[in-house]
Amino acid sequence: MTLTEAKDRFLYEKQLKDCSKATVDDYHFFIKIFIDYLDDCDLASLTMKDVENYTLALYNRGLSRATHHTYLHHLRIFLNWCAKKEPLPFDPADIKVPKSPKRKLRIYSNEDIRLIYTTDCTNDPVLNARNRALISLMLDSGLRQKELCTIQEKDIDFSARRLKVRGKGDKERIVPIGRTTAALIQRYIEMTPYPDSTYLFCNSNGDPLTPNTVKLFMRKMASLLPFEFSSHKLRHNFATNYCIDKLEKEGTVDTYSLMYIMGHESIETTERYVHLAREVIASKTCPSHVDDVLDLLGIAV
Repeated sequence: MTLTEAKDRFLYEKQLKDCSKATVDDYHFFIKIFIDYLDDCDLASLTMKDVENYTLALYNRGLSRATHHTYLHHLRIFLNWCAKKEPLPFDPADIKVPKSPKRKLRIYSNEDIRLIYTTDCTNDPVLNARNRALISLMLDSGLRQKELCTIQEKDIDFSARRLKVRGKGDKERIVPIGRTTAALIQRYIEMTPYPDSTYLFCNSNGDPLTPNTVKLFMRKMASLLPFEFSSHKLRHNFATNYCIDKLEKEGTVDTYSLMYIMGHESIETTERYVHLAREVIASKTCPSHVDDVLDLLGIAV
């Protein structure tokens, strides 16, 4: 079996498992680069040296460490799958995938949040109402872009302040919505000129929003704000603040509850937010020994 034939079977199985089109497209993109580098070959003739040479070629392209991680992570998953179908002369688990650099998330301050809620991208009052409602949903409930686009008005329980969300793999879950977010959604519903639309959020033509439309809107917002801003950052801020609030008020975090709200498939993904929240709390409560000493000595700087 050639690498190309293996790729086609691998992608077919991903589709059978109901992976999203975006996921399948990503695998196709990263695997094809590897296959093109080797000018295709039989699986039986593939060696670890081929993989190492490919890795060096990636490094020589001047790609970031995070991009290297993405390329080799996808490749290792694919070759692990190949090894189960046809014996390889090496163990794909031995492929060295560089760790993706971890960047600390900016936790939005009160002033940051004020700017987020008061910055308008358009002079259209209906679109501004829509934008404020969807931003609030991301920041208040941790929704993804695609999840925003599939919300229907019937999915919202305003009395209980809950929302039914369709996540990855079309899995449904219930997430909370705050009083402010509920009010912003109701205001938008009252103002929208498309009350008969099946979906909650529409564009100026009355068509349902697409993830790409949301992404473009977020980029425009980012250009107007003096700090980093994106859908992912809103989602991450929700999760981190959820943990901070729970730790400060209750001294503990129910990680599985947050995992459910976020729609994570792995508890390890959720636990990263708990660690970050503990770092934030530690930095807030850590006393300054230098301040105490200088105050005691009566020394003003």
